Amino acid sequence: MKHKILFTLSILQVCLCMALPSWAQTARITGVIIDAKNEEPLIGASIYIEQLKRGDAAGQNGEFTLNGLAAGSYEAAISYMGYHTQHERITLREGETKKLIVRLKAETQSLGEITVTAKSEARKLREQAMPVTVLSAAQLAGSVSDVTDILSKTMGVTIRTQGGVGSASRLSVRGLEGKRIGFFIDDAPMNEHSDFIDINDIPISLIDRIEIYKGVVPAKFGGSAMGGAVNVVLREYPPRYLDVSYAMESFNTHKATAVVKRNLPEPGIEFGGGGFYTYSDNNYTMESPYHKGLIIQRDHDRFEAIAGALGIKARKWYFDELKITLEGIKNRKQIQGIFANIQHAHSKSMAGVMETELKKKDFLAAGLDLDFSGAAAFTRFNYIDTAMHRYNWQMEPYVPVHPLGGETGIAPSNSTIDKIHIVTKLNLNYILSERHAFNLHISQVYAHGNPVDTLKDRALGYKTNFDSKMNSLVAGVSYDYKSPDDHLLNSLTGKYYFYSMETKLRELTGSHKEIPVNLKKHYWGISNALRYRFTEELMGKVSAAYEVRTPTESELIGDGYLVAPSGDLLPERGMNMNIGAIWDKKVSHGMFQIEVNLFGNYLKDMVRQTRNIIQTQYENFGEMRSLGVESEVKADMLSWLYGYANITFQDLRDTRKYEPDSEVPNPTRRLRMPNIPYLMANGGLEFHKENLFGVRNTNTRLFTDASFVEEYFYDFEQSIYQERRIPRSFRVDVGVEYSMFGGTLIVSGKLGNVTGAKLFSEFNYPLPGRTFSVRLRYVLK
Repeated sequence: MKHKILFTLSILQVCLCMALPSWAQTARITGVIIDAKNEEPLIGASIYIEQLKRGDAAGQNGEFTLNGLAAGSYEAAISYMGYHTQHERITLREGETKKLIVRLKAETQSLGEITVTAKSEARKLREQAMPVTVLSAAQLAGSVSDVTDILSKTMGVTIRTQGGVGSASRLSVRGLEGKRIGFFIDDAPMNEHSDFIDINDIPISLIDRIEIYKGVVPAKFGGSAMGGAVNVVLREYPPRYLDVSYAMESFNTHKATAVVKRNLPEPGIEFGGGGFYTYSDNNYTMESPYHKGLIIQRDHDRFEAIAGALGIKARKWYFDELKITLEGIKNRKQIQGIFANIQHAHSKSMAGVMETELKKKDFLAAGLDLDFSGAAAFTRFNYIDTAMHRYNWQMEPYVPVHPLGGETGIAPSNSTIDKIHIVTKLNLNYILSERHAFNLHISQVYAHGNPVDTLKDRALGYKTNFDSKMNSLVAGVSYDYKSPDDHLLNSLTGKYYFYSMETKLRELTGSHKEIPVNLKKHYWGISNALRYRFTEELMGKVSAAYEVRTPTESELIGDGYLVAPSGDLLPERGMNMNIGAIWDKKVSHGMFQIEVNLFGNYLKDMVRQTRNIIQTQYENFGEMRSLGVESEVKADMLSWLYGYANITFQDLRDTRKYEPDSEVPNPTRRLRMPNIPYLMANGGLEFHKENLFGVRNTNTRLFTDASFVEEYFYDFEQSIYQERRIPRSFRVDVGVEYSMFGGTLIVSGKLGNVTGAKLFSEFNYPLPGRTFSVRLRYVLK
């Protein structure tokens, strides 16, 4: 392949040299076609000159080229589905290159400022057979909220967090959470990198859309998520672009982002760079969930992160798109005590990634599209717990956990865990005809870990951490059928899962001997999703799947001591089903939408983390089933007022007949699973108006959002006197966004939890009370 590419490039260079004399006698037109409002490229838009019977289609970045044109005056028609056709009068002189930037206006159907033109990316995704919710760029634009704030307002989604900025956040979709829910950035799996990147680390201004899949997970993602997935799609920026922003928030929180892009149309090369910086003290006051009446000032919860990326993209080097990206991220986080006061323990992490992406249409055969990516990453995680004193909540010192020091666990730690990750993805999509399409997706992940903790080894008297090698492969084949009238769309997918693990474990009792581990396992899965359009306004969806989630490296081998290994851990297997309907009605002010879904899930060999006297360990819990219903209404109530409301009920129950490895009846059978909310609701209103009070080139948005979570238990409810409850919560946020100079300067602000209500997360962890945030953003296009 390499020689073929080099040969092709050589031929192109010869052709260019031969063509130069003829170009000198003719004219040409080059340019880009973009959206007039947000300046996003309109891929596939056409430009056509009737007099010459010549035209071109816009490429991946909206660019087009018409070569070899005779001098003269022409009229070009520029068109795109869902947009008003525009006519440009062009006069060409001999040898001239005319450069155009064409901005098309959308034939927009408003829905709270959400673009829902017929072929927008968000609309096409929502009309897939699979149950999916799409948060478009228009919903995210200008927001001062974090990603988790936006996701938590979405039907069927909750966010499990343990504190402020930088604290661990877990996605929960219809009650299934953690590593069961796939987390992807531009289709790349991120679940194994939770020490380095959290979904809340991604600035809103860098995101084009967020796709939330419920139940069936598309084969194109690879991985072994079950029950759902969240894919964050980063923005493709206009040819010339600069975007900088700065936000200041409660608890001495500061966030800055920057993106710059430059396009060289002639060679078809784009350069880009960007990054973000986040800092927070997270020093809010809370009441201890373990010591009634004890008020704690969080004074050891500081978080700092910095990330940057550089990229180059070529569009004329044999492939339609060849992209090389270098990325780096570094963070440091203090450990805030909840059960006990912690004053010194902290963690550090860093990662460096090099990624290559290749895309080509009609690869090897007409209708066969190639999408390949490969990435190599080096990551380092440090956990430092070496304090020679511990403190109670009155700051009175006492002895550490071990004579060599430490505040947490049973021994001190000064660990370094280095890992090398190699990730490859291959996606081949073959469109046989307008009615039939096939897709092959193969994703492979290799990880080599090298943990070192000489301090802990010395404290315990033996080595606790061992090198590990893990390899996983997921292959999926799907067949899509679409009826001639587009009423029926069906997607059938089969998946193959393989994973292997090679490492050593330490026997934790007796002789503490080393135990070699060499695992190789494989499984199969299948899913089918169907969408039927009854009318232009009403469509129904049905999907069912048998999915497998293979254990992660951290679940299988732990960290050598505090998290014990689980070499015999089985993968989770589950069946899920969804039945839903969506009704879209165009009304005088815009759109009116209703969506209702019924869902069910049966999970076997469920993995959960348990705790004993000295350590935690992942184990297969057994069986669980869930049933639920979710519904959402969205409406353009007036031309300037948008509203939404949604509600989710999810009932997750323990279905084990017996206690593990025994014939003892399970006392919690048919009881609701603890520490998982079962009733949630959200609602909100948004006022939006352009050129308010006659001020031109401005746009004003005022909004309020409310969230409700019913009281639930964080242990099995085996008695009516059970007091381990997480109380009911009701939160109201208000905010404003004001853009000036046609969107060049944007100022926004938000007041979170206006009433100052006490909010709690899992295990009654206290969350911040009333908060504020202001943000200034400058965009140059």
